[in-house]
Amino acid sequence: MRPVFHRTLRVIAVGALCLAGIAAPSSGDSLSNQIADVSKALQKASQDYANAQKAIGKTQAKLPGAKSALQAASIQETKSRIAYNDAKAKLDVARADYAVALSKVTSKQAEISLLQIKVDQFARSVYQQGQTSQWEIILEAKSPSDLTSRLQAINAVSQSSAASLTNLSAAKSSLKGEADAAELVRKKMQSLTNDAKSALLAAQTAADAAASAKANLEQLLADEKDQLAKSKRAMAAEQKELDKLIAEQERVSQISNSGSHGNGDPQATGNLSWPVPGYGAGSASVQHVGPRVLADGRHSCHTGQDIPAPTGAQIKSPRSGLVLFAAFTWGYGNLTLIDHGGGLVTAYAHQSKLYVSKGDTVGTGDLIGLVGNTGAFSRGSHLHFEVHVNGYNYDPMGWFGGSRVIVACAPTRSIG
Repeated sequence: MRPVFHRTLRVIAVGALCLAGIAAPSSGDSLSNQIADVSKALQKASQDYANAQKAIGKTQAKLPGAKSALQAASIQETKSRIAYNDAKAKLDVARADYAVALSKVTSKQAEISLLQIKVDQFARSVYQQGQTSQWEIILEAKSPSDLTSRLQAINAVSQSSAASLTNLSAAKSSLKGEADAAELVRKKMQSLTNDAKSALLAAQTAADAAASAKANLEQLLADEKDQLAKSKRAMAAEQKELDKLIAEQERVSQISNSGSHGNGDPQATGNLSWPVPGYGAGSASVQHVGPRVLADGRHSCHTGQDIPAPTGAQIKSPRSGLVLFAAFTWGYGNLTLIDHGGGLVTAYAHQSKLYVSKGDTVGTGDLIGLVGNTGAFSRGSHLHFEVHVNGYNYDPMGWFGGSRVIVACAPTRSIG
């Protein structure tokens, strides 16, 4: 039974073929220059996604602090408002007390004014009549009873004048007390006014801080939303490129599967000679077969063995066989597939030049092409070497001392 793999673990043998960043391409590789823009498509989409994810991470890291700042600012604003309201209430009471005190002072001043008028009138009368006026009044009496009446009148005026003076003095003394009391209330009111102003300023400052914290939080949330949208667009762009690669990888598997078939046992397929004499297999993990994890956590797949070599190095057929395919492809670049019989097919990607055509028969050691850096996902001059058995990808190193195991991450759903 042939293996089937879940859609979400899509693999991109072609895309991940040479993400290993091997030796720099030759400046004379014109075909590499022609496809430079295409080769950057997945890289850009992946980088855009990674950048968006980093931005989201930074924004989300700031959100708790922004929320705490807003909460603290809101609490402080509430406290400041309460303090201001309390100070204002006390000030209102003080103002009312001051108004009462001023009313008492004004009333006492009016009383003093009336008393002063009486005293002034008496003083003018004395001045106008002179010191002998009272004796003249007495001497002019016509009878004892008239004299008595005149003496009583003079006594009444004297007593009234004395009372007016006494009242005036008392009123002035009382006015000073009322004025002093009013001044104390005024000073208290001024102090409370200052307290209210300070409380209002603190409340306004707290309100501004709360508004700023709210605006900052809202901006962070807006940034997060924008970054999520960018991330989604970048993921969609990346997926578009991945889908192209998957389609091409499946096409290569189908071409391979269109050749000979055996019993599916890789041990029964015989041996192969090394395809690039003088150059060994790459040692970095990304140069071997296996899964790759993209920026968003999805999986890619490297389905062949990278052999670092300069552009122009010769590629030799590892065994005799029939050329199933020899042409330029988007992801693999210049690609050759050779059917060696019994279901064994080898593939050679990113060549700078093809020396065979479809339908040609080749022998062991025949020159089939030159190493290059062609194809959208080549990142330097090298040969990407694949081995297929009945259309399935196997680890090529299994034919050179390693284990002949299937590349589990490779797509197989369109084979057979």
